[in-house]
Amino acid sequence: MRIKRYEAPTIQEALMKVKKDLGPEAVILYTKTFRKGGVLGLFGKPVAEITAGVELNLMDDMAKRKMTTTAVPPILERTDVPISQSASSSAGRSIGTLDPARTKVKALQRELNEMKTSSVASLIKGIQQPESGTILSEGFNRLKKKLAKQEVEEFLIQRIVKGMMHEKIDPERLEEVSSWLSRQVAASLKTSPPMTFNGFQKIIAFVGPTGVGKTTTLAKLAARFSLMEGKKVAMITADTYRIAATEQLRTYGKIMGIPVEVANGVDEIRSVLNRHKSVDLILLDTAGRSPSNEGQLDELKQFIAKSQVDEIHLVLSATTKYLDMIRIIERFGMAVPLNRLIFTKLDETRYYGALLNLMNNFQIPLAYYSTGQNVPDDLEVPDIPILAEQITRSLLS
Repeated sequence: MRIKRYEAPTIQEALMKVKKDLGPEAVILYTKTFRKGGVLGLFGKPVAEITAGVELNLMDDMAKRKMTTTAVPPILERTDVPISQSASSSAGRSIGTLDPARTKVKALQRELNEMKTSSVASLIKGIQQPESGTILSEGFNRLKKKLAKQEVEEFLIQRIVKGMMHEKIDPERLEEVSSWLSRQVAASLKTSPPMTFNGFQKIIAFVGPTGVGKTTTLAKLAARFSLMEGKKVAMITADTYRIAATEQLRTYGKIMGIPVEVANGVDEIRSVLNRHKSVDLILLDTAGRSPSNEGQLDELKQFIAKSQVDEIHLVLSATTKYLDMIRIIERFGMAVPLNRLIFTKLDETRYYGALLNLMNNFQIPLAYYSTGQNVPDDLEVPDIPILAEQITRSLLS
């Protein structure tokens, strides 16, 4: 087996490299994401790595070489040998030369199988024991357990420990650890700049899976810009699957004096948007989509394209499993360009490791995070030092 490693900014780009180099028969052996740069690679640029291999077929390779090799003139044979005997001798020579070749091919195939097994085994060993030569103190081992409990990725835990050891941070001194880690977390956080209008209308769409709080978040933002910043706001919902969502948004609209409309599919959205050309901000609520449903994601893609939105905010619940978050971001990101992240339900979890992981693995800035259901309250604009302190406190708890 031919085994190679490929690096790219995203998993999709790395997969394209694999396919281009090794072809469609390539086998993915291992994938991971990490960061380059920063303190010993900590909180640097995100990189996706794929280790892939492809089987080598010696028989096919030999046949191809044989077909493309120029024919060698045969050795002159004796003319006094009968034709039948000559043919028999020729056949005997062919069989005699083929047996050693087959033996050699089988030997090479056995050697390749051994190399394949050895390569994969050493690869797995290297993955499982990245720090095999390092003996950590009890303080660092306790820290690693805390971070693992918070669902921080293993590679990030290793980099945190390396960074602390490099800067001689004492793991037994909680204040020292907390201060150092808070600085590193703050450096990794990416937040979006304040929303500006500059005399132009802005259309923002909210996408995400079901049950993450898109409608409530949209209402909070409508209240913020309408009541607190004096902007003309309209709310449009395309979530016709849930009657409760439409009624909920209408109720919020009546209370705040904000127009609310329903767009029944792709064909209606342009006419609905055109009726609100005079407002400063249009907040567009979409139906919850499953990241596993290709049809729903394709429908969302068409809807967003027709809407001609300025920004797309992906809404994620902090209570979602981290691996599911990755899948949601990758699948929605393949359907529509994601410009911002909004985290909801931070008040419903004690585990902030997923938020740290995402900030290190993706370049999508955080726009808002919610800490409750109250409208218009419980929606925060990320303040990096404050959020870094909250994350750090949870990681060390």
